[in-house]
Amino acid sequence: MSKELIDKAEVVLKAMNGQHGILGCLLIASDGGVLASSLPSEIDTAMIASLCSTLFSNNSISIRRMNRGELAQMTLVTERGILHFYQVADAIFVVLTARGQKVSLEGLLRLVEEQGQVLTELVKTS
Repeated sequence: MSKELIDKAEVVLKAMNGQHGILGCLLIASDGGVLASSLPSEIDTAMIASLCSTLFSNNSISIRRMNRGELAQMTLVTERGILHFYQVADAIFVVLTARGQKVSLEGLLRLVEEQGQVLTELVKTS
């Protein structure tokens, strides 16, 4: 992705912070590298991106083996918040919510879907 498209992606990600309890977002390349991030600076985004890429990839393989088609979205609910994954062309869009935030899952999913489509168009044009 070009610097211009990465900057546009970061604007989209940063605009989501704070909505529906969102702590921050990542746009991850298929190899696990960080394309864009709006996570706080104290978070190791490279490590989170690598682990998220592995999670999505492994679950994608499992879904295919179960003859359920391609994995498009995945939500993990943990004691420290929600991680929501959304397939964006050849990349993965990951949204993390903050611990203790009241989250409207429906609102979160709707926002991710809307912004995921925007990010898909950005990734496709690169």
